[in-house]
Amino acid sequence: MLLRINSFKFFISFPAVALVSIIVLSSVYTDYLLCLSAVIIHESGHLTTMILTGNIPEGVEIRAFEVKLLKRSRYNTSYLKDILIISSGPLINILISIIFNGINYKFAAINLFLGLFNLLPASNLDGGQLVFLILTGFINFEQASKAVDIITLIISFPVFFIGLIILFNSKYNFSILFIGLYLFLSFFIKKDKYL
Repeated sequence: MLLRINSFKFFISFPAVALVSIIVLSSVYTDYLLCLSAVIIHESGHLTTMILTGNIPEGVEIRAFEVKLLKRSRYNTSYLKDILIISSGPLINILISIIFNGINYKFAAINLFLGLFNLLPASNLDGGQLVFLILTGFINFEQASKAVDIITLIISFPVFFIGLIILFNSKYNFSILFIGLYLFLSFFIKKDKYL
């Protein structure tokens, strides 16, 4: 579903709507709201920094397991602004986890996990974007892109196998396995990954 307000685009995919419906109908509704709040905080960190640096996004895209601020090309901003924009999401999650540590441990833990997870140097995560940006200062665009893709593959395999071990030992905890699979599949997603 695509909604336009002037030139601002808001897109939400059908799988995202279906996932929300399933979660609302299940018993994990409270945990989902905590996770959703952490994601909103994360993206608000990016959005606030984008607005403060004069780089207003074109829109928001919500998919089943991803929220993306649609920003104009990276070439429209400076190197420092890009670093600030990319790092602001994970940093606000880590800050919120520190603030809420004594108040709501679960919310603090979710924010800490989300912030640290997004700092992993994998292609579709903020850490991968930071590594790509740093590498483009030394090597060309294609080489930097390939380097981050290789790092993504190197990270995804151990995470996936640790997830399998945890799943076999716990019989129900598939979260780390899912993260490893997500990291592996992010290698194949090429659509404007580094723009």
